[in-house]
Amino acid sequence: MLRFSRRVWALGALCVGLGCESAPAPAPAAAGSAGQGNAASEEALRLAREAATKALNPSNLPVYSGPIGNVRGVVKISGDEAPLVPEMVEKLPPNGCSRAHELHRKLYREGVGRTLADVLVTVTEYQGFLPARGEAVRVDAQGCAFGSRVLAMTFGQRLDVYNLDMQAYMPRLVGTASYALRVAMPGGAPVPVFAPKPGEYLLVDQTREYVRADVFVLNYPTFAVTSLDGRFEISGVPAGNVKVTAYAPALGKVVEQRVDVQSGVDKDITLQIDFSEKEFRDTLKAQQTEAASSPKPAPSAAEPPPAAPKTVPH
Repeated sequence: MLRFSRRVWALGALCVGLGCESAPAPAPAAAGSAGQGNAASEEALRLAREAATKALNPSNLPVYSGPIGNVRGVVKISGDEAPLVPEMVEKLPPNGCSRAHELHRKLYREGVGRTLADVLVTVTEYQGFLPARGEAVRVDAQGCAFGSRVLAMTFGQRLDVYNLDMQAYMPRLVGTASYALRVAMPGGAPVPVFAPKPGEYLLVDQTREYVRADVFVLNYPTFAVTSLDGRFEISGVPAGNVKVTAYAPALGKVVEQRVDVQSGVDKDITLQIDFSEKEFRDTLKAQQTEAASSPKPAPSAAEPPPAAPKTVPH
């Protein structure tokens, strides 16, 4: 069994550096200031959209309208079986919350035939600009857990957190300013969650520390996250030679494959990630030793991990 998950350790260091406690909520606005508040919100939304447009399309290219194809396939795991993560097991409630146990008690999740869940798959290095697909990504909170251990969205989109339980959730994106608690009530409206810039974040519930998900905010829309069947499908990819990347955050593992996308064709591929528990333990131990001997300032929450997929060239 693992003494400590590499991912949990890194996020713990991030909390120390940035502070994970909620800022106090400001006093409610007076009735007379409601109009000013709405105007300020609209202006903030406009500025956020402009920033997203600039980040996604710095060369101000027209939306790509050439030939497109699809990339689909499956991600599998080989090597050692998934070990338990004791630190998470200790946090999980003994009764109920079956979804939380399913997602977090082991280092990774695998399905029938050793398919691998919670893998971020991206297609990059194509030519042309593709805009975000929709304004929001839906996240369902149920069973003391979010819908997946890994979430992804294009910069400029938001997460809409829906509560499908009979208990409240208070979602928050670690590393972003939060001046008020937003509560997702049972059967109520979703709580919108925004990211200030592309990068990697952590979505948490402020009432239960084991409710969490890694969030990747990308500056392109060609991505997917695998579920238990390990399958992914990324449609509307510009034709040409592209790079397909599978990144498993829990393992810190990346595999890549170049493929030729053809117009109107579904390109099927299989990506395999190898896992060695000994290698994982050794790497984790080395990281902990280095951190203890020469502590460094925690990185910004919006900085992508070294192995994270890179931006699309234009």
